[in-house]
Amino acid sequence: MSKSSLVVLSFLLIHLAALTSQATERSDIFVTQVAVHPLDPKIIYAVTTYSLGVLKSTDGGQHWALINNGIKSYSLYHFALHPKDMNVVYLGAGGGGLYKSVDGGAHWVERNNGFQDTDIGQMFLHPNDPEKIYVVSATGTYRTPDGGTHWEAWNQGDNFTTSQEFQNIVIMPGNPDRFFLASKRGLYVRAEGDPAWRLASKELEEKMISALAVDPTGKRLYAAAFRNGNTLLGGGLFVSEDFGRHWKRVDSGLERDWVRVIRFDPADPQRLYIATSNRGVLVSSDGGATWKESNQGLTATDLRALVLDPTNPETLYTGAHGEGIFKSTDRAATWTLLANIPALDSKAIIAQLTTPDPNRKKPEITPPQVFAKCNKCHGWTDPYLNTVNGFWLVPPNKRNWSFTVKRMSKGAGLTPDDEKVIADFLNAYSAQYGGTP
Repeated sequence: MSKSSLVVLSFLLIHLAALTSQATERSDIFVTQVAVHPLDPKIIYAVTTYSLGVLKSTDGGQHWALINNGIKSYSLYHFALHPKDMNVVYLGAGGGGLYKSVDGGAHWVERNNGFQDTDIGQMFLHPNDPEKIYVVSATGTYRTPDGGTHWEAWNQGDNFTTSQEFQNIVIMPGNPDRFFLASKRGLYVRAEGDPAWRLASKELEEKMISALAVDPTGKRLYAAAFRNGNTLLGGGLFVSEDFGRHWKRVDSGLERDWVRVIRFDPADPQRLYIATSNRGVLVSSDGGATWKESNQGLTATDLRALVLDPTNPETLYTGAHGEGIFKSTDRAATWTLLANIPALDSKAIIAQLTTPDPNRKKPEITPPQVFAKCNKCHGWTDPYLNTVNGFWLVPPNKRNWSFTVKRMSKGAGLTPDDEKVIADFLNAYSAQYGGTP
């Protein structure tokens, strides 16, 4: 089972009882990302995981609407906005793959042609050519040259996909462009045209890199490392000024923190903000050398999202794990909880996930008997496949299922023959009845 699946399952054990008994309130909104549109800062998107789906505001966060039409997964992680076209947006889902909207999120269609693993964690649009998109999944990386119509695996490298948990991807534009990929075993680098990924530096080898960012000058790369689980030490913030070859620690007092997001004030590269999972928002005015907590008004310190208004860096938004969305208009000095977020209980969420398309004919392909073993791992959003009354549901999207079936073989108790039968069935079924390729 993938990293995000395990996280979801542990989350469900704690929170599902509350969700099934009452409408979702602000304290039940698990925000993974907030995105402000660069062309119109009044347009804000928020991604939630196993709570509401995707939220959109057109008035700077004062009011919100659900925009889930076409999405068949609520294990949602990352949002990407086209910098030149306000209508084009992308969404990455755990187990659901990549969704694309060409009408500002009003409707969504799958774009998974070429994926082997649709457990999407993060996306990055090339700043000079946003039709080029790079995706981080639980088990590797993919890229597309055409806005998501076609994808190819981008995983070359010795032991590159072995025992990895990929976290983040950034690009340092140049000649050639350099791509940096965070993983639980260190930092990888690959220049455009390189045949494979390689470790960027021995200095960060075996460190779990939790966040990456390039400063506004484009010359410095920052990497946050998570603390060692046994000693609770070894974490912190590192900076490189030579394209990732050499690193030095720049922080004071961060080695015990879990840094989730690194942001910069575009007008002042020495001013940094980070969102953490234990101390809320931290602010530095000296390039990361010293930090102070800036949480006045926050009712939570487990933060997963942080973003600055690109047109007004005094305005920031943060998303809390279980506490909703907050806004600051004074450079993070004070925060206000944003209300007017729609309520949706778990029964309504499950109903949305499993409601069949009324225009769709009943499938003529019957699942093989051995397919029942798959329900040991999860259920399906497709009502013609699902036999599980639960919250962890996966869509039968169009992709190559052989890779995924092999990964879930142990948990489902599949034999090699079972794997082939199930993969052949899912490939045939999704080709006819999965989402739009």
